[in-house]
Amino acid sequence: MAGTDGGQVRTVCSYCGVGCGIVLDLKRGADGRRSVAKVSGDKAHPANGGRLCTKGATHADLLAAPGRLGTALVRTARDEPAVPTDVDAAVTAVARRLRAILEEHGPDALSFYVSGQMSLEAQYLANKLAKGFVRTNQIESNSRLCMASAGTGYKLSLGADGPPGSY
Repeated sequence: MAGTDGGQVRTVCSYCGVGCGIVLDLKRGADGRRSVAKVSGDKAHPANGGRLCTKGATHADLLAAPGRLGTALVRTARDEPAVPTDVDAAVTAVARRLRAILEEHGPDALSFYVSGQMSLEAQYLANKLAKGFVRTNQIESNSRLCMASAGTGYKLSLGADGPPGSY
């Protein structure tokens, strides 16, 4: 195990929608918090077989970048400052607020804007959450919105709404 008593975690790269497997080598700081010391490709993962692009290979730099939050922030009102809060308490607070909005204004008061970086399974779960549990059809993905402009650009510049086999 890499690092100082940090261990390893197998997970998925968060950059694009390919879903490459990565292995995080963790280290534990003097304060007891874990951080990522190194990232490598997961050789057992079917999407990438251990290979990583530049972005995936530099994941440790991203996770150690200055200015990243160390905990959740919650504000009790819009005009109040955000206060550092335990993550579990923050999730509970958000759940209560969403439940109150749902009960007061109905399901279409909530909407979901999801990412193309989500796996197929995560997209499925997000749709089940939106449509099956919340009962709203207000769910959109940046994948469609992004590809709308890309498709238009392809059509105008190349004559077809998809990328050609060769540029």
